Amino acid sequence: MAFFGTPNSFLGIDIGTSSLKLVELVDRRKRFEISTYAQANIPNLLINPKEGQADTAISRIASTLSRMIELSGVSTDIVIAALPSTTVFSSLLTMPPLPDQEMDKAVRFAARDVVPADINEMVLGWSKVAAEPHMETDALMNQSPAAAMPTPGVGLGGGNAKVPVFLTAAPKAVVDRYIRVMDILHLKIFALEVETFPLVRSLLSSAQDSALLVDIGDRATVFHIVDRGTPRVSHTMEYGGYDITDRIAKDMGISRAEAEAQKVRYGLDKNAPAPLQAAIEEAVKVQTQKAQSLLNLYQTKENRKISRSLLIGGGAGLKGLPDYWGIFLGHSTTIGNPWKGLSYPQGLEGRLNELAPTYGVAVGLALRGFKGQ
Repeated sequence: MAFFGTPNSFLGIDIGTSSLKLVELVDRRKRFEISTYAQANIPNLLINPKEGQADTAISRIASTLSRMIELSGVSTDIVIAALPSTTVFSSLLTMPPLPDQEMDKAVRFAARDVVPADINEMVLGWSKVAAEPHMETDALMNQSPAAAMPTPGVGLGGGNAKVPVFLTAAPKAVVDRYIRVMDILHLKIFALEVETFPLVRSLLSSAQDSALLVDIGDRATVFHIVDRGTPRVSHTMEYGGYDITDRIAKDMGISRAEAEAQKVRYGLDKNAPAPLQAAIEEAVKVQTQKAQSLLNLYQTKENRKISRSLLIGGGAGLKGLPDYWGIFLGHSTTIGNPWKGLSYPQGLEGRLNELAPTYGVAVGLALRGFKGQ
């Protein structure tokens, strides 16, 4: 497969829990344009392959991705990819103000006390808060000169001032499988990120923006509290669209297929049959109550108020969900739109709006390339 990478074009690849998405963005004189995008429904086989099946998993993902790239007409070989937040440990450390080389040693030493795993089996990444966070490995640094450049940190004063540092740790085995997929396709990894950061980049309007990002999937819901542009809390609840459908089926005594059809047709519409509306509200309340609990804990601890939510993921398309969510939490709630501010042909607007809740990570990854220039 031939690629012709250019410095003004980057490919974001999101290997999600149940689907694979890519977005290529091109810089048209500082105006970012959607060059192409694609999606395939395939589970993330790279995270936890069955014993002895790692090579098969890598081959399947590489084959699928190769076909997507070919059919969608991708024109660059420079890639930014993401690891699901469920596979990555993250923590906010408070460190003394040190030069980057010394900070690296200090962070790696501190990681031994906070990472709940053998750090020799983990890939560690760190960034000063307000810098551009991403993960790097020796393999990545050898592939891409741009990725090897240290990200400028932002100090918080001199003297005895402390510096907040965001630490990430991912299993080496998982990172290596991602790198092997890109090697098979002769793709150059510009950076590897935890999915929280591309979401912040694509969905929030400024570096100082704050919001609760709620990624509603089929089997899980991930809550990201972002305060002044910095991810502060990421919490995964093993509860998603599948469980809402299950609750409807049980409460109404109908099949799962019929429950899913009713959920899609009516959602939280006030015109829905009363038993259906009650079942969906009780099911969704599990998510909103968790969100309220997380916000209360954070706001009390930090004395900061998070005043809006952005809903993303396949489950965000439930009819009436933003209104219900906003009323329950008492603040503004909208569907996240990563396409906002990007250029694209007018005829694509309707389709892109439909896809918007599920493309936040892929768009944010592609944008990372331009941030690194």
